[in-house]
Amino acid sequence: MFGEKGRDHIQIRLQEISVMVIGSILALFHIFTSFFGALPSYQYRIIHLILSMMLVPLCYEVLPGKHKNRKMIVQILLLGILAIVGIYSYSIANDMWKQSGIMTNMDLILGTLLIALLLYFTWKVVGAAMPVIAILCILYAMLGSKLPSGIAHRGYDWSRITELLFKGTNGIFGTPLGVSSIYVSVFVIFASVLEASGAGDVFIRLTQALLGGYRGGPAKVAVVASSLFGTISGSAVANVVGTGAFTIPLMKKSGFKPEFAAAVETAASSGGQLMPPVMGAAAFIMADYIGSYQQVLISAIIPAILFYIALFMMIDLEALKNNLKGQSKEELPSFKKELKNGWFLLLPLALLVFLLVGIRYSAQKSAFFSIICLVLIMLFYPGRKRTVREVMGLIAKSSKGMISVALTTGTAGIIVGILMLTGIGYKLSSLLIALSGGHVFLLLFLTMLTSVILGMGMPTSAAYVLLATLIVPALEELGVAKLAAHFFVFYFGIMANVTPPVAVAAYTAAGIAEANSMKTGLTAWRLSLAGFLMPFIFCMNPALIGQGSAVEIALAVVTALAGSFGLATGIQRYFKGRLSVIQTVIVLAGSIGMMVPGSVTDIVGCLLLGIVYATQIAKEKKEQVPVLTQN
Repeated sequence: MFGEKGRDHIQIRLQEISVMVIGSILALFHIFTSFFGALPSYQYRIIHLILSMMLVPLCYEVLPGKHKNRKMIVQILLLGILAIVGIYSYSIANDMWKQSGIMTNMDLILGTLLIALLLYFTWKVVGAAMPVIAILCILYAMLGSKLPSGIAHRGYDWSRITELLFKGTNGIFGTPLGVSSIYVSVFVIFASVLEASGAGDVFIRLTQALLGGYRGGPAKVAVVASSLFGTISGSAVANVVGTGAFTIPLMKKSGFKPEFAAAVETAASSGGQLMPPVMGAAAFIMADYIGSYQQVLISAIIPAILFYIALFMMIDLEALKNNLKGQSKEELPSFKKELKNGWFLLLPLALLVFLLVGIRYSAQKSAFFSIICLVLIMLFYPGRKRTVREVMGLIAKSSKGMISVALTTGTAGIIVGILMLTGIGYKLSSLLIALSGGHVFLLLFLTMLTSVILGMGMPTSAAYVLLATLIVPALEELGVAKLAAHFFVFYFGIMANVTPPVAVAAYTAAGIAEANSMKTGLTAWRLSLAGFLMPFIFCMNPALIGQGSAVEIALAVVTALAGSFGLATGIQRYFKGRLSVIQTVIVLAGSIGMMVPGSVTDIVGCLLLGIVYATQIAKEKKEQVPVLTQN
């Protein structure tokens, strides 16, 4: 009846409708429960994970080959299996406590299917690193009795492992997935719809109007726009793609080298996860460990601003030493005009900040009201009206952003559950303390290496969950404040985005700039050094994350700002002129001294910086004195 093209069109249309229906149900479910309250933990997490997993075969290529009919059969089969697993799991939730230690054949079959599909989907969506770690953990649990004495344990059969991972909230449906379902999901919806509404473009144009005319203006636009865009995207790569397509060509046009332009965008975009109020999935998971998302926001503000100020200074010095100008007035948009045309799109984000920080609403309700505000604007604002169907389409599409978070947090639940079951998590903490010899700084250094390596292979949220489980207890045991310890591993999970050889955000930016990927990664790492130093500093001086009196916090900020400027001049090897090798070493030592807490280090750092800066200023004045010649 239908030709091949007709069948293809029907298949594509059915797939689009399926995505729309499942996406709408998932998104509306989270919007509704964010205000009216969630279901019991197990049921709520089942709905979140199963619906998210149902979108995978519809949105990703899960089956190799080009046979369309076979792919459609596989899609239907996978959706059917997931529906059965979801309905069955939901049905046994109320009686699960009666079945402790009991696994029926149905439990075993469906639990095995869910574990296998979760690991396979995670591999397809975010890469192989995390599923491989999960599989190794499962093998470790099964083969524990056959391992060397230092890491051996009693060993567990598949039935016991499946019960842990499938039934209850200590495995797949554990805390990481719980945070994903309750907190992250509704913010993903808000961020996705806000981005689709055009708010990101408003950020870029307003920033360009303010900063584009100054020296190195396009690069400064990239920094500020990416920090603002990062508050709604929560993803370094998405940030690079969203803002870099505009800012990187602009930077190249103004005279910046392609590698430097791409590196600026990489560093600025990676820092977006550090910038409140959204910050990405890992921040919400951290809030669950700490107990308050408001506390995470407040603690994140000072380090994030310092990171961007240091990056801003490096760009200014790069423009100064290369005599790079800003854009002409003719090229710049009008700030008043852009604000008049787009101010209403900034209202939902302003409302979110006010509700979270101003009147301390819960994260869920703050996101709910911000989404409602955004929807009303899109439906009724003159000149920018959208139909109900268009708005529903945007909400449905926002569900795609939940897929990777749901998969990685579910897989993280497998890893954490096995670590706790076997006790290896406690052994690893003890091993790290033993390796460090009880020295806090050495343990922090080992933690940094572990965090960056894990962050190279998996999303920040997944790396953070593992590190918070394995390493944070060891840091706390050696006296690091709980909040600082959690922020430490959080920061370095993010810094993996700019750390070669696997700097995903850097390689994305290099592609846009048509630049060398490795050079871009190394330059981005150099520009982001403040982000590598900051965690060590706030572990030694928690005032930088808002822990302490007003005087202590103010003093920490002032000295950190001076240190950040010193760091920028040292890395760029430029102040009033080119710095010699000895001057560079002195400036870097002085900047670290200013950042390290303590009056002695502050004084020494100030003297070192003062010596070099005074020498440079004197040299500049001497060169400006006119030379008299005899007639």
